[in-house]
Amino acid sequence: MSAQYDLPGLYQFLAQTPEQGLRKMFVDGKPMTDAHFSLLLKVVRAGHEPEFCGFAEKKDFPKLKFSPGETKIKEKFWDDCFTTFKSRGILNPSSAKAA
Repeated sequence: MSAQYDLPGLYQFLAQTPEQGLRKMFVDGKPMTDAHFSLLLKVVRAGHEPEFCGFAEKKDFPKLKFSPGETKIKEKFWDDCFTTFKSRGILNPSSAKAA
């Protein structure tokens, strides 16, 4: 599913935008909560672009210490994030064309 999106571009946006700006943009409680946001930042900061893209594609996580709130949302985390990214217009289709 997520391979159809520009995940490297998404990673660059998340890594280079100040945290306060991202929080204002994303955290609205439907579906992105503070727990989603803190977990997203942990995943972004846990590695580099290829690792982030791999986790997003597989809907997986690096080895992290999860807070109780983050543990509750782990199962739906990536779906909620992709819903939020699409609604904010920051998740673009991948530019790679199939032959």
